[in-house]
Amino acid sequence: MQTIPLNRATLVTVAGLAVGAVGLVIQKAAGVEMPPVPPGLIILTLVAALLAVTRWRWVLVLAVLAALAEIPGFVGSAIDADTAGEIIGALVRGAGVTTALVAGVVAMVMAFRASKSAA
Repeated sequence: MQTIPLNRATLVTVAGLAVGAVGLVIQKAAGVEMPPVPPGLIILTLVAALLAVTRWRWVLVLAVLAALAEIPGFVGSAIDADTAGEIIGALVRGAGVTTALVAGVVAMVMAFRASKSAA
């Protein structure tokens, strides 16, 4: 199993996933209708933890996919936001998942390039 270093792009990806999860919690507290435990919250938190704890290259792929999967939810909740709490939650969520998406792609490219040069 190929491992990756915990570089800046990977750390930013972890932070973006965590911020996205915080945005979901803010939206839930503001009254946005969602399940008692939102699946996006579980996915973002789990992938961020895996990425922070393990050094497996494939977890970067999961991070990018998790962030990408949250984009439609962020857009939908931003469009439907009525109160200040809902708007703030949507903005925090969007900033987090967008950051995670971009940094995750950068980290993935760096990891795959490093593995090709090591081979």
